[in-house]
Amino acid sequence: MNMRKVLVRSCLAAAMFIFLLGAGFKKAKASDFDPGFYASYYPDVAAAYGTDPNALYSHYLTFGINEGRFKNAQEAATGQRDDTLDTPTTYVDVDLTNQQMIYYVDGTPVITSSIVSGNTSNGNGTPTGVFFINAKVPGKYLVGPTWNVWVNRWMRFTGAVGLHDASWRSEFGGEIYKKNGSHGCVNLPSDVANSLYDMVNIGTMVIVH
Repeated sequence: MNMRKVLVRSCLAAAMFIFLLGAGFKKAKASDFDPGFYASYYPDVAAAYGTDPNALYSHYLTFGINEGRFKNAQEAATGQRDDTLDTPTTYVDVDLTNQQMIYYVDGTPVITSSIVSGNTSNGNGTPTGVFFINAKVPGKYLVGPTWNVWVNRWMRFTGAVGLHDASWRSEFGGEIYKKNGSHGCVNLPSDVANSLYDMVNIGTMVIVH
């Protein structure tokens, strides 16, 4: 699967994800997922996502389950899939519809904040799915074709997309994202970004829906 196909299918994946949210947040964690098997058995996924275990795991949770892919060699050998997943208790929940971020620790919400997500009017909507924080940087420039901005707290979870402070914004939430959203990232108030950065780790699950 190339990245264009992944993007085209994101709407279907998001719909399935929301259904699973209503069903008790089943789509969360598979303790017997084998990234080495997954990469070798599905070269199309490895070609698009590489061999990083968290990237492969994100694909399985976001797309693989819906596509009927096997998560380990035992499933492939028997042809029997087990989609039973553990309920997460510590994760970042990003609700694009309500423009809200909640960080849960052991099932308890400890940080809640309004956000500004990707600009949907120009095709830069924030990608949906199950991801993991794969980089934390206390300060860096975010550089692109038409932007070069400094952020104090950068928490990347997929590609060039992450959670970060946006000191240039005076307001968050509402429908700002529809016309004046980000280039895909999740913008947070500075104090929220600081607090979240201090609490999350590399590997913390990020669920965007």
